[in-house]
Amino acid sequence: MNKTISLVCCVAGALIASGCQRESTQNTPSTTTTTPAGQSTAAPAAAAASRDNALVRFVHAIPAGAAVDLSAGDNRFFENVAYKTVTPYRELDGQRYTFSVRPAGMAQASALASNSEGLDDGSYYTVFAVPGDGEAAMLRVVEDDFSAPGAGKARVRVVHASSDAGEVDVIATGRADELFDGVDFQSATEYDEIDPVSGSLEIRAGGASTPMLTVPNVRIDAGKVYTVVVVGKVRATPKLEAFVIEDRIGMPSR
Repeated sequence: MNKTISLVCCVAGALIASGCQRESTQNTPSTTTTTPAGQSTAAPAAAAASRDNALVRFVHAIPAGAAVDLSAGDNRFFENVAYKTVTPYRELDGQRYTFSVRPAGMAQASALASNSEGLDDGSYYTVFAVPGDGEAAMLRVVEDDFSAPGAGKARVRVVHASSDAGEVDVIATGRADELFDGVDFQSATEYDEIDPVSGSLEIRAGGASTPMLTVPNVRIDAGKVYTVVVVGKVRATPKLEAFVIEDRIGMPSR
């Protein structure tokens, strides 16, 4: 009798623990991403971690015009991704992968670029395909930090994917100091916490007083996380551009 009671208690305890875990992961906030192309929502980090998964998205910033596929190991993870596209996050088993980018639909072609990176369960990552230095492309795999910024601040980083722009400064119109200065080609800066911006961003050659590019109608709100991606070319086509990726933990922002 005592053994039966003990077994029932153990089973009940396991079911309660399992139910609590499901409730805790289901109640954690998801991540909403807004780009010029629209909005997508990713699974909560805790829910992905409970499945031993990381969350990965892909940004195609190679200005060659052709769509590409991104593979994780032997599996095509994102297919037919167009230039300037930001994919939604997808879950991927948290382990080390060799990421490779190839022309879309050409699984047997030589990789345009590859990079090996270890992924942690419950963490968010962005794979950026940027122009290479003497090669077709380069892959940067960076971890995304979606912890809350300080009160009244936004968290921002810059990815520089313009092959002929040299070092660039990023400036909010009307402010005396640069938001970012001396950003190198192919680099992804660390995040910085800044005051909100409502207006234009200027992309300038490092140390210059006039912009190469002005990006109008930019809104950077407190409490959110942003990535400014500089793409294209100054002296050739496609033209120099910049677009903003907005990430917010919680309900959709718009």
